[in-house]
Amino acid sequence: MNNKNNQKVHCDKCGTQVAKFKHLKKVNEGFLCRKCIVKNRKKHREFLRREVLGIRKREDLEKEWAEKRKAKQEEQERLRKIYGDAKPGIKSIKSKGQKISSLGIYITKNEKLVLYKKLTTGENAITSDEANIRIKLLSNEMSKVKEELKEEVKTQEEFNKRFKEEFAKLAEGLI
Repeated sequence: MNNKNNQKVHCDKCGTQVAKFKHLKKVNEGFLCRKCIVKNRKKHREFLRREVLGIRKREDLEKEWAEKRKAKQEEQERLRKIYGDAKPGIKSIKSKGQKISSLGIYITKNEKLVLYKKLTTGENAITSDEANIRIKLLSNEMSKVKEELKEEVKTQEEFNKRFKEEFAKLAEGLI
């Protein structure tokens, strides 16, 4: 207190002396200097951002992400210990081609496209409808060849080799 005017010239929060009473401001906490008022306002604005509006700091988000990452890695380690190196998971679906037999011999989409391009381009080019019909006929011929080879050939390796040769002949004859 200033003895002259019986007025306060000290901040209640930090205790610094100010030159005049008008440099102090009355707040719920008492009389505060300008620096303490600025700190209070900053603190209150931060409270409003974080608590009321729900805006989060980048540091907090990164900490949370790191915790989630760590929890996920621990879960993977736990699963690795239980199942070994092989992870349990959903088996992927193979690309659907036209299935020729239960042996897993397919005309894949790429093979169909190659045949289609060979049929529709070049000197002996045909229309797209005719090309589609020829590709279907080729797949039917391949299934017949497969049945014949099943009866003749005993080993799987020889069957695959002869089947590929027959397919090449049919493909060349088709074009």
